Amino acid sequence: MESQQHNTSSAPATDILEVIDRLEEVVSQGSRVPWGGKVMIEEDELLTLVDQLRMSMPQEIKQARRVVQDRQKIITDAQAEADKILSVAKERAEYLMNEQGLVNEAKARSEEILRQSREHSRKSMEEVDEYALQMLTQLERVLQENLQQIREARDVMEK
Repeated sequence: MESQQHNTSSAPATDILEVIDRLEEVVSQGSRVPWGGKVMIEEDELLTLVDQLRMSMPQEIKQARRVVQDRQKIITDAQAEADKILSVAKERAEYLMNEQGLVNEAKARSEEILRQSREHSRKSMEEVDEYALQMLTQLERVLQENLQQIREARDVMEK
């Protein structure tokens, strides 16, 4: 078993699967203990493989962790970008709604002012027409009175 230990420790494993294969080989070559399905193996050989496993594992774990972190960062960035887009869209919608609301309100107000102006203009024209009719009627009466006086004066002069 010392030769196996020597083989295991002589070439440092860099691949975790390779170390697991060696570990499996050590267990399969170990001495079987009767009753109970146990195997005796060399402690140093096992510890050497465990050390190699530890040395091999951090790089794999770092890569996996980096991938997970990159993925999480991409998701976080995408979520932040989505939130930003949503926020801008909401602000734009509110602005347009407010702007459209202001436009609609101004249009409604201007139509009301125009309607009131037309109504006021119509009433004013009616008042002007009524006043003009009164003045013309009064002028007609005054002219008729004057005409009557002229006729009377003429009649007096003719006699």
